[in-house]
Amino acid sequence: MFYTLINYFDVYGNPKDGFTVNDQCTEINDLYLADDTTPKEICTYLKNAGYLRTDDMRKLSVVDDGTIIEIQLKNGHPLFGLYPNENCNLEPNF
Repeated sequence: MFYTLINYFDVYGNPKDGFTVNDQCTEINDLYLADDTTPKEICTYLKNAGYLRTDDMRKLSVVDDGTIIEIQLKNGHPLFGLYPNENCNLEPNF
């Protein structure tokens, strides 16, 4: 499935009261993830692409609510969202 990677670059809040995304931008419109892609593989891709400083799963979590996949710090601070992109007409390249 293809996803759009959204960068949550302005987030405020705290773990106790929750976080709010104040501003965001689209980074990638045609990111393909196979059904068996692991959270670690997602984080490693984002690190290698320059979006994350680490892919250490002790510091990050990947939350999949069935529609949106969100990359967060372990304390719940959201970093990125992967939103399904059903309008992408590209073929997977692997």
